[in-house]
Amino acid sequence: MSFCFEINKCEVCGSTDLTQVLDLGSHPMCDDLIPIGSTDECQTFPINILYCKQCNTAHQKYQVPKLKLFPQTYHYRSRFTADVLSGMDALVDSVQTNLGSLSGLTVLDVGCNDGSLLDKFSKKGATTIGVEPTGAYADAGGRGHIILNDFLSEATARKILCAHPRIDVITFTNVFAHIENLPELLKVLSVLISDKTILVIENHYLGSVLEKNQFDTFYHEHPRTYSLNSFIHIARELGRQVNAVEFPKRYGGNVRVIIGKDGLSSPEATSLLNKTLEREQGYLNQFNQMDSFISCWQKSKKNQLEKLVRKNGRLIAKAFPGRAAILIKLLDLDSNELECVYEKPKSLKIGYYLPGTRIPIHSDEGLFKNINKQKNIVNLAWHIPLEINNYLRENGFCGNLINIID
Repeated sequence: MSFCFEINKCEVCGSTDLTQVLDLGSHPMCDDLIPIGSTDECQTFPINILYCKQCNTAHQKYQVPKLKLFPQTYHYRSRFTADVLSGMDALVDSVQTNLGSLSGLTVLDVGCNDGSLLDKFSKKGATTIGVEPTGAYADAGGRGHIILNDFLSEATARKILCAHPRIDVITFTNVFAHIENLPELLKVLSVLISDKTILVIENHYLGSVLEKNQFDTFYHEHPRTYSLNSFIHIARELGRQVNAVEFPKRYGGNVRVIIGKDGLSSPEATSLLNKTLEREQGYLNQFNQMDSFISCWQKSKKNQLEKLVRKNGRLIAKAFPGRAAILIKLLDLDSNELECVYEKPKSLKIGYYLPGTRIPIHSDEGLFKNINKQKNIVNLAWHIPLEINNYLRENGFCGNLINIID
């Protein structure tokens, strides 16, 4: 707890009227991967969610500092998830629809990871700049992008502007929720943006999180989870407006907003915005429903998995999205129930234990050697079931795929 920042007011609208809506207990950080064979233990931090009724934003009450969450050794890479890559294609198409040709424009991607999104903008003729604080920046090199290995700060912003005085597009894809100290981020954006700059922000949508009981998205890397109302307040703080809003299916339901000087472009867009804002007023009640769902899920899923273990022995699992660390902890699973988790070959997570456990992460190459003998596989990436199911079936799996959340 002493290593966390405690939030006592909303970072979006400044309200001090915050309601505690979820207490998931203490959990390891989702990327705290300990090498197989090591006796080291993961440090745990609380996950306690506060809700602001004024702007409909969810907050981590205790926020883990960014240097702990996003070290140079960070293991996530965008290129390993087809759902992420297809979502990036859709985002680029959306920007092109709103702006016209991207040729000659300068695009800055904040939290660019391995450069997958920058590649897609570059193919459209854009000049591409990426900011990435972790070691993933090295994977984005050598493909014509300008990459800064740093957190986004005012100093970083001024360094970018020295080389490129006009930034046309700034993108945050599932990154805007990861950045600590939102007021400081908005100050930095005020330095970067001109009257013609547009911001494209895509993140988990709080409405989808609540409707689909995606409580595992409240992991430490997400200090905030946003509604559409959140982004209206953020745009206003920047002296801008939301001029387009979409709800992509990526990650189980995202919100994508384009923020600029102009307002909404059509009556249809205005109608969608107003209906969405009205629906968001019921989120507090939905948090109560989610809390009840979690209790029921813990009992039923634990019972289901224990029965399978008693009948067939230890289970195996497919895919380790970081958010699954919460689910494993809430179900109190370890190597007695899960023999191992399999990840795509070349994943940087291979060779480590799943956080907080002694469940090893292995390459799919081992899985495919005897996949036709597997009766059950637990899918930890339950939010992309079709992608996981198709991948396993194409490689010979004929058994039962058990989503960790149904």
